[in-house]
Amino acid sequence: MEDGQKMDKYKYDKESDSLFIVLKEGNEENFEEIVPGINIEFNKNGEIIGVEILNASRFSKELIDSVKS
Repeated sequence: MEDGQKMDKYKYDKESDSLFIVLKEGNEENFEEIVPGINIEFNKNGEIIGVEILNASRFSKELIDSVKS
């Protein structure tokens, strides 16, 4: 990421109905499903880089609408 460039904190994929909450910039190397449909994603150093919520619209349509790109 370049200096001064803003990182999106949330990414929603309508096709897969998944919400990704970005905690740290990086590429996913591994993930752990902590409860059905919710994954913690890790980079190559084992650091948490994000949280992925599958079937995200089940939680709140208003939440999803607020983060749609």
